[in-house]
Amino acid sequence: AVWSGDVAARWSNLRDQISAGANLSLSGIPNWTHDIGGFAVEDRYSKQDPAALPEWRELYLRWFQFGAFSPLFRSHGEFPLREIPQVSEGDPAMRAALIHYDKLRYRLLPYIYTLAAGTWFDDGTIMRPLVMDFAGDKRAWGIDDEYMFGRALLVAPVSEFKARARQVYLPAGSDWYEEASGKRIAGGQDYTAPAPREQMPLFVRAGSIVPLGPEVQWSGENPQGPLTIHIFPGADSSFTLYEDQCEGLGYARGEFARIRLVGLAPVQSVG
Repeated sequence: AVWSGDVAARWSNLRDQISAGANLSLSGIPNWTHDIGGFAVEDRYSKQDPAALPEWRELYLRWFQFGAFSPLFRSHGEFPLREIPQVSEGDPAMRAALIHYDKLRYRLLPYIYTLAAGTWFDDGTIMRPLVMDFAGDKRAWGIDDEYMFGRALLVAPVSEFKARARQVYLPAGSDWYEEASGKRIAGGQDYTAPAPREQMPLFVRAGSIVPLGPEVQWSGENPQGPLTIHIFPGADSSFTLYEDQCEGLGYARGEFARIRLVGLAPVQSVG
């Protein structure tokens, strides 16, 4: 795995991580990460200037939201301390949002683990610039501040202080479901997505199957727990779930399972 280095805790550095990860994925290196919150912080943050505290907390929360949909999810940096109870002390809304994205990351493990297996077995990737999945849509070619996380999820991080909405381009060739509202939106257009401080715009491609696992505190807590299979209608769909022992090198000896899930879009009657 590689990471983007000791980046600074600045909004411009957060913005640069999005395109950096997308470009590195295009180069064939799937296991990439970054320091959530930025490694090196300015004095106004490290010395806990009260006037700078709201901006630090918002920067960290926005970076954390992006980190939850990065190939490797990790917070790392100098003071201030980054543990959830400490970085959000006195800000219950921030704490609830951090916990939400932490739990969501763990629930997404069946999906993410399958993507990770694809990097080994199929020379695949996890973080995918839009051009990889929508090469026929020229609008998607130059967009580097949003990306696909696998083939199902479109992630649009917020990288501006006090932004409470952002423009998201939804590629043509598919409809999209807004994760927060469940609203179905046609592709091939710009969409103004609500983005309160505690919520990052996230969309699911119509025709996707997304497996979620149980709510756990660590990856090995309940590896055989129940799965919830989410099917997003609008096109024929498929997803090949990958499972193995979650540790060791058994996968290299064929000790794994691949379970194909298929959903067929209903046929519309005519006349």
